[in-house]
Amino acid sequence: MIPHVGIDLGTTFSCVSFLDENGIPVIIRSSDGQQTTPSVIWYDGKVAYVGKKANDRKLQVNSPIYEFIKRDIGKKVAHRYVINGWDFGACGMSAVILKKLKMEAFYHFKKKGWLSPDDTIQNLIIPAVITVPAYFGSKERHETKLAGNAAGFEVIAIINEPTAAALTYGFNLSDSKKILVFDLGGGTFDVTILQIGNGEAKAIASDGADQLGGKDWDAIIENYLFAEFERQTQNEIPDDMSWELQKQALESKYQLSENPEASIFLNASGSNAEITLYREREEDDFAFYGDGLSALDEDNKFYFEERSENLLTLCKAIMHSMLEKAKLTWNDIDDIVLAGGSSRMPMIPKMLENISGKAIRRNIPGYNFDTAVSQGAALYGRNTNRVIDISSKSIGIEVKQAGKPIIEHLIKKNTPLPFRITDTFPAEENAVLLVYEGESTNPVDCILRGRLELGNPSGQVIVGLAIDISGVIYATVEANGAKAQLKIKSDDDDIDFKELKEKIDLIDIRL
Repeated sequence: MIPHVGIDLGTTFSCVSFLDENGIPVIIRSSDGQQTTPSVIWYDGKVAYVGKKANDRKLQVNSPIYEFIKRDIGKKVAHRYVINGWDFGACGMSAVILKKLKMEAFYHFKKKGWLSPDDTIQNLIIPAVITVPAYFGSKERHETKLAGNAAGFEVIAIINEPTAAALTYGFNLSDSKKILVFDLGGGTFDVTILQIGNGEAKAIASDGADQLGGKDWDAIIENYLFAEFERQTQNEIPDDMSWELQKQALESKYQLSENPEASIFLNASGSNAEITLYREREEDDFAFYGDGLSALDEDNKFYFEERSENLLTLCKAIMHSMLEKAKLTWNDIDDIVLAGGSSRMPMIPKMLENISGKAIRRNIPGYNFDTAVSQGAALYGRNTNRVIDISSKSIGIEVKQAGKPIIEHLIKKNTPLPFRITDTFPAEENAVLLVYEGESTNPVDCILRGRLELGNPSGQVIVGLAIDISGVIYATVEANGAKAQLKIKSDDDDIDFKELKEKIDLIDIRL
């Protein structure tokens, strides 16, 4: 029997793991020999390269390159993913990445001698736990699960990334601790508080943003490089150098995580510019004025941490809101655990130490920022009954109050999963059950997740809402003795899974 796998389907990098015979999470290395695979696709409609080869091709060819796909999951994005006249959507492109991970798992298990002669990549279904940002709603989770199924996995669960990272860090701690996981990935940010240890884990509260991650820090550097090149040379960087600039910005960010400064040489439009970036100001860059300390601004120097202040402030605001709603303070937190590659930026632990008053460990034996989420997902697959995750958003239905539509929340944010509730409501003739996701009582400020025609109820309907361990919503309504069930779809038209699976099966992925 082949083991299940744990998959971190990341915005910038993905990773797949499994548990060995001793219950230890093992990384399945990519065909390039790396622990992670860049979540990048080069695809001409027939042959797809996923990972490092696709990433390298950005600087070599003009063929379509697809990256940061995860930020679009659950959304309608016009034209970006239309190939050969068919719209794969972010769901379909995610399935392409997952198919590559399945291929690598297949060949790893085959090399181990765990497969039968009849097992092929096409017919072998591998059980998998896939992680998502804690802030993902039902629609995003639903599409992630569809992508996994289309790629040839049996998706046994979708779990929150910080919960998975926490399992890697502390599932086998001898003492139970209350920990805060700060998970800053390439495109998303999550923060979660969990009680963990003694082989059990229970999420308490979570929050985050699905459009905040390392890519936004990259953009700070990219924008400066554009502007500084023009200032030095009076020429603009041409559009066809955008991939090169993106690469330079990313490499500079890595350098600034290890060194106090980084130098970049740009050659474009027949002009050259030498640009130096600094991680932070030195004492010599400040001067005393009266009772305060002010920065000297006589030049156009780039100080990464200062220019990141707005992003750091957003992270702090999300954490403060989560702690406040959970009725906790920093004194209630025993440990702070970093996850996600972007947490390597020195400004992250520095910021956390400043606001929490706690020392942050940059290096934890056996714990890797880049692989912890995948390894935790593998652990979850064997310990589902000992891990309690929570709902990312409140779920409710639209009702009338004094003739005005409002949302009545039946499932509150941070409710332990799975959860089910029923309630009775009055209903008008030809009414429609509208299910919303969000914290506001105003339908305009929430996201419509599904609708169900009620027919002609006799004045009262019994509404049931349920959310499974993967965070996917289900709704039932009972009226006049008849019962109907609605599984919340990804959108009004939904994704044709059969057609999606056929399209994915036709894609030739090269290792």
